[in-house]
Amino acid sequence: MSTVKSSATKKTIIITGVNEAIYPLFPEITYKKNKDMMILNSFGAVITQPYGCLIRNIILAIYNEMVEEIFIIGEMESKEVKLNMSDKIKEHGVSEDIIKTINYIDVVEHDVINWLTGPQNIEDVIKKNKDLIQGHPLIPKSIPVHAYIANPETGEYFPV
Repeated sequence: MSTVKSSATKKTIIITGVNEAIYPLFPEITYKKNKDMMILNSFGAVITQPYGCLIRNIILAIYNEMVEEIFIIGEMESKEVKLNMSDKIKEHGVSEDIIKTINYIDVVEHDVINWLTGPQNIEDVIKKNKDLIQGHPLIPKSIPVHAYIANPETGEYFPV
């Protein structure tokens, strides 16, 4: 039987995009020290699958790292979600036929480009992520989930 030392530091999970310019706002938003934060990154702060890799990492962190709360922090006007993905993947040799084939076999709901770019409204993304985490059967209901949108240029942030 394993035991947890009572002096162990409780952790906070932060789910965010890949722009590190937003990181300095985390201690102010969470009231936590950097050493107590576990940062999980996803382009556009999007969780695409309720049983995908990002959710798996959240669940494992909860049960192995004494997580006491979760923050989802999206970036206001994130450039990540505004990429022209169709042009970009074609520039790198992915043909229109490959895109049509993936859409035809319905791997990603008939639209691989939408799957790659994700939703364009960051507030909707953050709300959806919060609902997904709060409703997940493997995530304890006792762990609070907070959601914010932040602007790394101005330092402003607000709850969602």
